Amino acid sequence: MKIVKQSLEGQTTQYLRQAIIEGHIGLGEKIVESTLAKELDLSRSTIRMALNSLVHDGLVVQKPYSGWHVISIDRDDLWELYNLRLALEGQSAEMAALKASNDDKARLRQMFEEYCELCSKAPSDMHAVSEMDWRFHQLVVEISGSARMQAMYERILYQLKAYIGMSHQDYDLSQSGESHRALVEAICAGNGELANKEARANITLFSELRSEEFAAE
Repeated sequence: MKIVKQSLEGQTTQYLRQAIIEGHIGLGEKIVESTLAKELDLSRSTIRMALNSLVHDGLVVQKPYSGWHVISIDRDDLWELYNLRLALEGQSAEMAALKASNDDKARLRQMFEEYCELCSKAPSDMHAVSEMDWRFHQLVVEISGSARMQAMYERILYQLKAYIGMSHQDYDLSQSGESHRALVEAICAGNGELANKEARANITLFSELRSEEFAAE
């Protein structure tokens, strides 16, 4: 059994990150160190270190004379984030197709099967299906073998998760897992060009839904 020891700062960072991603702390909301320290029964220095970590994640900003705030995401930010995601996931998928070992391919297929099974058993559980989707794409980025790509991707992912957590939009995710089949096959076949195309096509479908949402505003 793998035992993971996490510092108090790490636990606090994880707690606050999840609170933002799930929408319990709203986008644009001000965070007061002293108030949060009292609520969590922690020192202000621990809160401050955790907030600095969230600045690195792209979830929190520190404004002069105003203090800490959760990031705000408008339609221009969302457009930029999705285009960055297109670029990163497309290139990562292409690199993964060229670099994936047999073990990598086995892990990818296993996660894909688990993804499809989840969609079949709990298609209405948007949180669980969405989380599986993030995990699947993170695995693709991991298989690409680029630590820089992984770091950039995680930063974008945290911000997108925060937006989705606040918007509480409902989508039919029953076919979410199956929609990744062509991507899995392309990576496992070592076809980088096709893997890039399939990764980008998969994201485009969701970004189009967001465009329709904005057009209705």
